[in-house]
Amino acid sequence: MRAFGFASEIENYPDDACAWNMLGLLMERMGLKMGAAQAFRSALRLVEATVRDKVYMNYGRSLVGIGKYSQAVDMFKNVKEATFNSGSGLALALFKDKQYEESYTSYESALHWLTEDQGLQSELLVALASMAYLFQGPEEAKTLLFQSFQLENPSAWGLYATLSLALVHQDLELADLVLKELERLKDSVRCLSHYSVLLSYVYLLQGDSRRAVCEVSKLVHRHPSEASLWLSLSILLIRLHAERPRSYAAARCGEVAMKLGQSNMDVTKVLCIVSLGLFLVGDYEQALNSAQKAIHYYPNVPECWVVLTSALLIKLRSDKKFASRAKLDEKVAHVVKNMNPSTLLRKWLDDYCKTIVSD
Repeated sequence: MRAFGFASEIENYPDDACAWNMLGLLMERMGLKMGAAQAFRSALRLVEATVRDKVYMNYGRSLVGIGKYSQAVDMFKNVKEATFNSGSGLALALFKDKQYEESYTSYESALHWLTEDQGLQSELLVALASMAYLFQGPEEAKTLLFQSFQLENPSAWGLYATLSLALVHQDLELADLVLKELERLKDSVRCLSHYSVLLSYVYLLQGDSRRAVCEVSKLVHRHPSEASLWLSLSILLIRLHAERPRSYAAARCGEVAMKLGQSNMDVTKVLCIVSLGLFLVGDYEQALNSAQKAIHYYPNVPECWVVLTSALLIKLRSDKKFASRAKLDEKVAHVVKNMNPSTLLRKWLDDYCKTIVSD
């Protein structure tokens, strides 16, 4: 409603730069990224020189959000008086624009010159560590991450990154060490989703799937209103779908996550998980219904189409009158042509085509 209020204000006073800027901020919060960028561009055209830096930063941030990285770099470079926000924003825009050396330099400048807040410095060290991992390997990344821990109010992202690094390189000793540090965040709402996923991976890597389910279930019982935890448990149970009851439970957990998370998390793929759980348990009719719901809600998500294709394939094999192969091929072609599927999804689709040919 406030966004509509600012829109009305702009209709009456179209040269009010402050109103354009506030409209851009509200639209950004609402996830309307293109509209936000347009509003900031209008504000920049009208704003006075004394506050132009703030609009440059807002506009640059919104351009990063819509993938116009080189333009975002230009906006951040126009800032006259550098701040932490402008410096870190420029570094991120440069990184997204694949100007890696310049990005690293900008992050270092922000770290050493633009803030004395050790919490923010810890965040910057994590960003530098991610770049170091790309170009210098895990040891240099670990060094930077360990530096981030030594600061006051260390970044939680540093702990996530270190634990992920340990899991990727199967350093179980380091994983256990970091997991003990992460345990103090198990009641922090903003950390729960990351903590639950990493916790399950630690035990899965150790071959203890039962412990993984047990620990994530404990978190669900501690925080039953957190949709992200129900989703983590659902995905974990699907990974362990060899047992029929687990697959059925996975679908039910996914349904709970869907109901709880509609207002505060990205639920675009949760219905896919529900359908997949029902599919694995052998309830193909309900799996098909869930997949159809997913398509109706989120027609632009390739995973929804892939799950629907799986359900239709099973239905076709059991009922030759239900659908034709041409309809299935049409859906596969739609995903490949219009949905930009990931490498794994594209592989699945290739395997699907081979399966159809062999039938």
